[in-house]
Amino acid sequence: MSLKLDAESYLRSGSNELRVLEYRTTNMSFGINILKVSKIVSDLVDFTALPESHPAIKGVFKEMNRLVPVIDLAEFLGVANEQTRREKVIVTEFFGVLTGLWVHKIDWIHHFQWEDVIDAEQVFANIDHRYVLGIVKPTEDRMVLLLDYETMLLDLCPHLRQNEVATEMIGKVDFSGRKILVVEDSPAVRAMLVDQFTNMGAQVAEANDGAHGWSTYQQDAFDLVVCDVEMPVMDGLALTLNIRQSERSSTPVVVYSSIGDIGMKARARFLKADAHITKLNLGRLVDTADKLMRGESVQYDQMTLEKAPPAPQQTVAID
Repeated sequence: MSLKLDAESYLRSGSNELRVLEYRTTNMSFGINILKVSKIVSDLVDFTALPESHPAIKGVFKEMNRLVPVIDLAEFLGVANEQTRREKVIVTEFFGVLTGLWVHKIDWIHHFQWEDVIDAEQVFANIDHRYVLGIVKPTEDRMVLLLDYETMLLDLCPHLRQNEVATEMIGKVDFSGRKILVVEDSPAVRAMLVDQFTNMGAQVAEANDGAHGWSTYQQDAFDLVVCDVEMPVMDGLALTLNIRQSERSSTPVVVYSSIGDIGMKARARFLKADAHITKLNLGRLVDTADKLMRGESVQYDQMTLEKAPPAPQQTVAID
């Protein structure tokens, strides 16, 4: 069985939509945004174990002439037991990196609004929930946990964090007197952005979702807004639309997202975001922020998005 999804309708301007692929491991239900899913496989071609790696990284396999690391999700989350079954690999792509998540079963794809997502902070409060960002409920009696896949990958691959540090630009770029609003639901990524801009002299306000970001934006005048796309309550595309329809509609907006395909860039451009930058390119983000706050224009990855081809249909096979 397969389900075809029209990516263009999914990303239609300001729709605040979310489609979640639900899967299970060790009798727990988790979800991932379908925009991060490349494909689902059962047979790993040329699978090779990796010695002396993180215990949850079981090896690599070949996918379209690219090597994809495989993460045992149950083991990584500490919920594996002797009955844990591993039958499917969800191949994800974000940060420009392919990663396989080894899970038990694929259930279905659910259609939500971001306002349907329950922020994990509201539920867990002071309880440690490092890798849980939100909760959705396909039915009244079932809950699906949305994980912080970005933080998971950064914890598994510490070297990736080096790309999130633009120390060479500190001292060369001065944001003193500038007010920057950072809207990002991942605590790890948000902290890095806040630290980076603060170290460069900026006054930084932060928000953990689009609705909080919109409320903060309305209370003050900012020189720049940097926002993620995937966020509970209100996503970054809807936030961008609200800003462009506000009294301060000319405020520069940079969409900083782990989803870097041409469809997402086209949506950001259509909604009049000044730039879209794929995460783990913080040096480029700082350079773009500097140019925008000085009144200069920037290019969208040197792509002519007005002439971009129609968004393809995305097919996810569910066995």
